Amino acid sequence: MVRKNIILSSLLLGLVSASPLHQKRQDLPIDSYDESVAAGADSTDSPPVGDAVPQIVESFDADAVVADITAAIVDTPPAEAQASTDAPPEVITVNLKRSTNVARADAPATSCISRTYNGPQVAFPDTPEAFTGFAGFSAAAIDATKAANVPSGYAVVPNFVDLKVLGQDKSYITYTSSKLTGYDTKKCAAICDTTAGCTSFNIYYERVPLEISKATQVPDAALGCPGNADAASATLIKCAFYGMPLVASSAKSPAYQFQGKAFKVVYAGSTAFTKSAGPSVDGFQGPITFGKAAINAPAPVIDHGFLRSQTFGTNVPFAPELCAASCKAQTEYNALHNTNKGQACVFFNAYIMYKNGKDGVFTCAYYGVPYGVSYAKNTGQKDNSGNVWTIDSSFGYYLPGNFVSK
Repeated sequence: MVRKNIILSSLLLGLVSASPLHQKRQDLPIDSYDESVAAGADSTDSPPVGDAVPQIVESFDADAVVADITAAIVDTPPAEAQASTDAPPEVITVNLKRSTNVARADAPATSCISRTYNGPQVAFPDTPEAFTGFAGFSAAAIDATKAANVPSGYAVVPNFVDLKVLGQDKSYITYTSSKLTGYDTKKCAAICDTTAGCTSFNIYYERVPLEISKATQVPDAALGCPGNADAASATLIKCAFYGMPLVASSAKSPAYQFQGKAFKVVYAGSTAFTKSAGPSVDGFQGPITFGKAAINAPAPVIDHGFLRSQTFGTNVPFAPELCAASCKAQTEYNALHNTNKGQACVFFNAYIMYKNGKDGVFTCAYYGVPYGVSYAKNTGQKDNSGNVWTIDSSFGYYLPGNFVSK
């Protein structure tokens, strides 16, 4: 069962009089961004070294989150003296705290073993430098990005090809090594497709110590496998899975780590792939691709169907089904309280918002009027502190009968 923590802004669903929304364009919900980043701050952002025992496997239960989102909207009383022409509700920030399902290890052993590995050995010489410079790793990574080899439904992440660092993102879900027998991007894509919330993956080679404790899968000096600097290595091929689309700035992990006394763990051939289209959502038409732009409703936006915006914690995957549930709940709320002129939510724009190109936050904007691609004009903005806010992976979803393509 997924554990959740929902953080609501002040004056949740209460309306603010004399809102600037009556006078200006539809700005991005940048005021809630830092809160969303903080909400996912304690989440793991990259896979562990080696094969961790026990292995932590994250799970995403959309239904459990939907229930909390719906309750937060429908059960919230309106502000006093609220009029149907008042401004839209303030932003709601939802933080998903995913549970961990622990895969138990075998009973503790008291000896060292040679680990199971699935990658080619680089033994002449067996050094970190030889590993990161091995031409075979680069060749495999580059070959995987050729059009014929890219998994169906995925795209290569620009500038995230054949690197020596890994992806880091708070939407990290889990990883696999044991399910791979080679540098197999199509196998990784198939696993991503069956993993709840998965949107992208990072495949790479990892240099790890060959001799490890059977119980813990890491070096143990007391058992005679200390992990010295000159210890023999093994190669793991891994795929790490993420709930948000990886981008070039996601490649920011340390270039190396140490295990045991002084064994240097390094990486090679690190390449990322992300889904090339937005997921479909039950009960909604679309998605229509808006690319790197969000909808910018005409001003004053309150009179042109804009209802509200919503941001999610950085550990929440790109999951438009959450927005669909929130959209439906907003319709119920508006009808019950005559909020936003009683408008039904008929369209939402799901996208990712970045601050200075980093830490993407899943965001949704809701509307009582459907808008097509010709209104996707908000490619970002700059605040008074000099921060640059940009958009990516923007898609539109429509209730049947409200579909607009232009």
